[in-house]
Amino acid sequence: MPSRRSHTKSHHGCAQCKHRRIKCDEFRPICSSCHKKHIRCSFEGEFTPQTLHHGFAASSTRVDLIPRNDSFQLPLLDLELLNHWHVATVRTLVHDKSTEKVLREFVPQEALSHPFLMHSLLALSALHLSHHGPVERKHKYTEAAMTHNNISLSLCKPLLNNVTSGNCHALFAFACFVVMFSFAAHGPKVDPGAQHPSAVLEVFMLIRGVASIVGQARPWIEAGGMRDLLKLGEQSREDSNTAHARELYDRVSDIYDNLKRYSRPGCYDSESLVIEESVQKFLDLLQQAIGVANPAPSIMMRWPAVINVKYLDLLQANHPTALVVLAHYGVALELMAENWWLDGWGAFLVNTALYRWGPHPGPELIWAREAIRQKS
Repeated sequence: MPSRRSHTKSHHGCAQCKHRRIKCDEFRPICSSCHKKHIRCSFEGEFTPQTLHHGFAASSTRVDLIPRNDSFQLPLLDLELLNHWHVATVRTLVHDKSTEKVLREFVPQEALSHPFLMHSLLALSALHLSHHGPVERKHKYTEAAMTHNNISLSLCKPLLNNVTSGNCHALFAFACFVVMFSFAAHGPKVDPGAQHPSAVLEVFMLIRGVASIVGQARPWIEAGGMRDLLKLGEQSREDSNTAHARELYDRVSDIYDNLKRYSRPGCYDSESLVIEESVQKFLDLLQQAIGVANPAPSIMMRWPAVINVKYLDLLQANHPTALVVLAHYGVALELMAENWWLDGWGAFLVNTALYRWGPHPGPELIWAREAIRQKS
């Protein structure tokens, strides 16, 4: 009886060859034996749902999403979020076709090479669905949003001190998304009873973080595919609040004039100087908003980035004039806001200022409160 021909044992062959106990040439994705027999070929150790999830979190390179074994299940929720980003979320974030194209095409392309950006994109899409999707799935979308946001933050943190020409576009988009996410996740819609400025300070510091990235990388961003995002606020919109913005400008001008009037040379304390500078920045941005046919909220979103950071300390300490300025900033956001992630924030800032002031608000705060009521 002829002896069986020996061969080198295959340790990494496909599941089908191992089951049939024949040698596998380990050619992927389909070995030669399975190819000849026209049967399915799968190798052990390929991606599973768990390895896919952690692969996004651990890798900074492109991820192969093509499964190779029977146990793999498509991440249907993430695919739903990515589809929702393209067909719905993008349209709610910008009001200009060129910028919309950036968010729909360039940003997802960048996200394939930068997992922290992909997670941030999916987080914002999930949060949008939790606000406007089916009520019965709200908890699921919110949970997905928080999970993706946390992963995104943990992946991005080591890169924030190392902005390069290779990662600046992804970091810029990420920073913009994190600000939007924070407004939507920590605002009045989530906690209507919140009256502490901690949420305000958090998003203000995030806005300053965006400005820091732009400051480090502006030449690279201006030369790349994200440059249209730098122009947010310069596009026209359908509805105009210019007349209301002019009235607000006059009110803030009065605050500024009063600060100047009561200041005396040699007796000017540092707190008053910080507030005066902050009000001046406020007026500069309002002037820009009035100069645009239909002012967009992103113009006023720059204010927390350009003020002296000491103003935030005064705000936390309930400095009366700092609270008045915050309330007027809330009116500015309420006049110009039409984005879901800013919904209610104007009233939230005014109400926070009123609460921190106490039971007897001054005429400036009373005006801000009435302006919000008229707008709503």
